[in-house]
Amino acid sequence: MKNLVLITLAFLVNLTFTNAQVLDAGNPDVAAALSNAQVEGSPLSNAFQRRTPMMDKMFRDVKDNGNFEYYYVGAEVGSAYETENFAIGQVFYENEFLGKFYYRHNAFSNEVEVKRTLLEEEKHKALVKNEKVYLLSQKGQKMQFLSFFNRKNVLKEGYLTLLFEGENYSLHRRLRIKFSEAKPAANSMVNPIPSKFTQYTEYYIQKKGADKIVELPGKKSKFLKHFEGSKGGEIAALIKEKELDISSEKDLIQLFTFADSLK
Repeated sequence: MKNLVLITLAFLVNLTFTNAQVLDAGNPDVAAALSNAQVEGSPLSNAFQRRTPMMDKMFRDVKDNGNFEYYYVGAEVGSAYETENFAIGQVFYENEFLGKFYYRHNAFSNEVEVKRTLLEEEKHKALVKNEKVYLLSQKGQKMQFLSFFNRKNVLKEGYLTLLFEGENYSLHRRLRIKFSEAKPAANSMVNPIPSKFTQYTEYYIQKKGADKIVELPGKKSKFLKHFEGSKGGEIAALIKEKELDISSEKDLIQLFTFADSLK
């Protein structure tokens, strides 16, 4: 059964489709592997296949022979992507290596777009959203689709990048991108506001042995409460001594490394 699931997941990230490659959706193992795949008639969803009201505002209607077609035009300022260019990465199902792919993270649509090649004629697909599937970047950073709680204690799902993993604590980063519509000038004395993407970086903590991943607060006093016993005091002393900033990724990694070493 395990081999069948692995073969199925390997197919999910295979971007070369032929008429002979058909999934048996009635097979229980195939159905289980596809349960979190966000599919609509294909093992891989297209990156812009799932439409939302906000996403519709980013499309322009173009009339062609009486029919309307949609063209993605993006925003005037910023980007929906963490990095516009595709980078090489390795895809795994649990510990099984599935292959190398070119990828880029569309943080606005909450997708990882993947391609076999960098050829322009090859259309990208979206990596299956399954917690057992993860991607390793060239820097060795692990990106994975996970469930987590934001600062309002609301359960969310999305891609998290693992920055530090110790014996007691793990540190994750989430890139969230918001789209804002353009606004015309209210009068001749002010400039119009262009449409734009705005990036927000969030950091999350997971304690060893706990399934719950929670967003770290921005205030130092609340941040320290995530570390039990005397660890909070020792971490506070290090922050003061080294003049560390809990909003800095580099400083957070240093703090988590230190916290993980405390007994």
